[in-house]
Amino acid sequence: MLLACLLFLAQEPAAAPAFGAEGPAPVRVATWNVENLFDRFDDPWTDDQRTKPAYASDARLARLAAILIRLDADVVCLQEVENRWLLEQFNRESLGSLGYEVVLLEGNDGRGIDVALLSRLPVGAVTSYRHLRFADAEGRPQRFRRDLLRVRIGAPLNADVYVVHLKSQHGGDPADVARLAEATQVAEILGAELERDAGYRALVAGDFNDVPESPTLRVLLEAGLVDACAGSDKVSYNREPYLTRIDFLLLTPALAAGLVSAEILDTEEAAVASDHNPVEIGVKS
Repeated sequence: MLLACLLFLAQEPAAAPAFGAEGPAPVRVATWNVENLFDRFDDPWTDDQRTKPAYASDARLARLAAILIRLDADVVCLQEVENRWLLEQFNRESLGSLGYEVVLLEGNDGRGIDVALLSRLPVGAVTSYRHLRFADAEGRPQRFRRDLLRVRIGAPLNADVYVVHLKSQHGGDPADVARLAEATQVAEILGAELERDAGYRALVAGDFNDVPESPTLRVLLEAGLVDACAGSDKVSYNREPYLTRIDFLLLTPALAAGLVSAEILDTEEAAVASDHNPVEIGVKS
């Protein structure tokens, strides 16, 4: 069953407004790395056939759909989706009752895995940062290895949702440098918005490929973002021997003020569907 994360913050947040039993239901936002959601076709422009198995079977699609239906989130941030066509088909054939609109723009990954978003709330402006270039701590040029996808979500959330999938741990020290550079760039983008408007409503969701105490997360938390599952002992990466929490929902203070729940779905069904567990929050407007 869904297990609530405990919320521990370095500084005590502003008290969330009180809501009566008849108040509006919280908006539910989830993030999930769905582990190599590839279609059956060989894309000649990417190294998509490197992954084994090379595509998601009907049985695995059914397992993924069962978890997403169980979550029933209003907004779902996804990682490791091969293309829009596949996600549109999956949404239409397996998630039709949830009423989602698909957002996916092709990113930079050599295997073709992209970040994406499903929403049944109004979708506004969409921004891809795939072409953005920035320097790492050693002065070398970097870019988002997949993308930073920014989606404006309308009422009742009224917030920008940023979807990330930072550089993996593969590659040793250079990978760590690249991942920190990506996180630093995300922090700068959010920091600039917060400097313009302290009440900026936004969240950053996805697979950060690093643990809560890492420099990757530190740079984002020092920018003022709040880790919705801070203090939880639940893991989001569910494969031995790397049982860790590397998937996060990070909120700006204005959005965190409405946080009413934060959960990691650490069930056997989730572990069979993907090597990551979904993370879901509830936010009052």
